[in-house]
Amino acid sequence: MRGKRPLIGLAALLGLLALSLVLNRPMARVQVRLPDHGDRIAGSIMADLDEQVCMRYIHSVERTPVQGWFALAERGGFRAVKTKTTGTGTGLPNVVPDDRVTTQGQWLVIDEGGSYLPDIPFYYLPLNELRIEVGGRRIDLETVPPGSRLRITSRVRPLWGWLAASM
Repeated sequence: MRGKRPLIGLAALLGLLALSLVLNRPMARVQVRLPDHGDRIAGSIMADLDEQVCMRYIHSVERTPVQGWFALAERGGFRAVKTKTTGTGTGLPNVVPDDRVTTQGQWLVIDEGGSYLPDIPFYYLPLNELRIEVGGRRIDLETVPPGSRLRITSRVRPLWGWLAASM
C-alpha cells in the first residue's frame, strides 16, 4: 500500500498540471454585435486562436460571391488573411499589386498581408446572403434585422476567464 501513495500523488500532480494548462489556454469569443440596437449581441462562438473566421456573401452591386478570411489576433480583433472573389468592380478589391493576387479556379485570391483590424464592420442585407463561420461553425444571424449595421468582434482571454464570466 505504501508504494502506491507516491504514484497517486504523482498522478494527482500531473492531473492538476494538465487542468492548469487547459484552463490557461487563450480562447477567443467571436461576436456579432448590433451597434444601432444597443450593441446587442446577435450571435457568438468560442474559438481557438488557430481557427479562422470566414465571411461569405454576395456583393450587392456586382452580384458576385466574395469571401473574406480573417485570423484571430492574440490581442483580440482580427488579421486580414485573404479575400476571394470572382469579379472586380464597384466596392470590390480591384487595385492591388499583381504579386498579391493569385487565381484558384474561378476565384481571384488577394493576399491581405495580415493587416490588423480591431473589429469588422458590415452592413447586413438579406440579399447579400451573409454567412459568418468560425472554424467551420456558422454564427446564426436569424435575429438580425434587415438593414442593420454589424460589428464583428473578437475578445481573447484564458478559458478560466470565460468560465468565470459566465457564472
